[in-house]
Amino acid sequence: MRRLLYALFVVLTSASASAQPTIIGPAQTAICNQIAGLAVGPTTITTVIAGKAGQAIFLCGWHITNTGATGTFTLTVGSGANCAGSPVVIVPAANVTNTAPSADHVEYATTQIGSPTTSPPLSLCVTSSVATIAYIFWFSQF
Repeated sequence: MRRLLYALFVVLTSASASAQPTIIGPAQTAICNQIAGLAVGPTTITTVIAGKAGQAIFLCGWHITNTGATGTFTLTVGSGANCAGSPVVIVPAANVTNTAPSADHVEYATTQIGSPTTSPPLSLCVTSSVATIAYIFWFSQF
């Protein structure tokens, strides 16, 4: 009887030890395999990553630099030319100087813009306060 109880104890405790943890978040990650850039110059809202029908934009990060002393940038999502349709600011005016670029970059997507069913498709746009700010974005689109 003692052997039977011991065997039952081993089976019950090993079953709970090998149980899989609960997954939190998406089951798959999106890896960014594209780069979009915008040279210095525009100070009005400008499309950097154009939306495509049936696709979402997955953003991994950015590197934003300024050759001038001070300036701010804003990231906006919207549809149509230069995000004119239903624009939503996703990063409000953030400072960027020539000594401190704004960088946020990881190897997998942390932000999803739109979805394959979003109609019209959404784009990512930027607005610079000065004409000395340049942009690089890492993203995927599918």
